[in-house]
Amino acid sequence: MSTLNEPVAKRIAKLFCMLGSDFDGEILNAAKKMKKLLVAEGLSFPDIAMVIENCNGEIEERKYSDKDAEIIFARGVDKGRAEQLRAQQAPPEFYDSDGKPRWNEIALFCQGNHARIRNNWERDFVNDMAGRMLLRQPTEKQARCLLAIFVKLGGHYDPQTMPW
Repeated sequence: MSTLNEPVAKRIAKLFCMLGSDFDGEILNAAKKMKKLLVAEGLSFPDIAMVIENCNGEIEERKYSDKDAEIIFARGVDKGRAEQLRAQQAPPEFYDSDGKPRWNEIALFCQGNHARIRNNWERDFVNDMAGRMLLRQPTEKQARCLLAIFVKLGGHYDPQTMPW
């Protein structure tokens, strides 16, 4: 028996579905094309019967192999580890689960620690941003300044999650 690859299996499945047609001509044409396809692929009808018998009676629209399941599981584990690492590096009150900053929370943190800010411009900027971040996102320049102040005050951020 030759191996049955996915494209050939899909073509056989389409032809097999045509065997249920109400028109005799379609049924005969599907059977002829299936026989021709099987010969071209080095397969036979008993080979297809063996494949059907070995599925343990399970009918599934799409079946994943063990290797597919291992790959999916490994991706999930990697994603979970990355999220845990991000949560450890960036406190969740300042960042969403995808690592994007919560600008309002960052501005409020900076405003709450304004006594530690020595520069009057930065103090005024933080007070202004705390009010603005309720309604909108900062511009790139504002975001950079706000993050710089946030880091000075002890906050953390991941440069890889920043859009710039």
